[in-house]
Amino acid sequence: MKYRLYTSTSGWNSRHTLIKNYLGIPTAETDQYAVISQINNSEHEHFGKYIFPVKTTGTWKCDDQFHVNDLVDYDSSWFVVDEL
Repeated sequence: MKYRLYTSTSGWNSRHTLIKNYLGIPTAETDQYAVISQINNSEHEHFGKYIFPVKTTGTWKCDDQFHVNDLVDYDSSWFVVDEL
């Protein structure tokens, strides 16, 4: 899996619509490709960006729909877990 980061929800939503169309979603199994999430670590250089997962294998593979230079690996420092 790779990821594409977007600066706005509109960019993320636009790509989500394109990928759903490319993959033929909705199907009997699903009506979504991904769920939007945002980098919440204020110390991270990409704080506030929206994370779009890009499947590189399997049924929902769609990495061919992205420019390879725009894709990044998962970064565990994207998120800060709130402690109670």
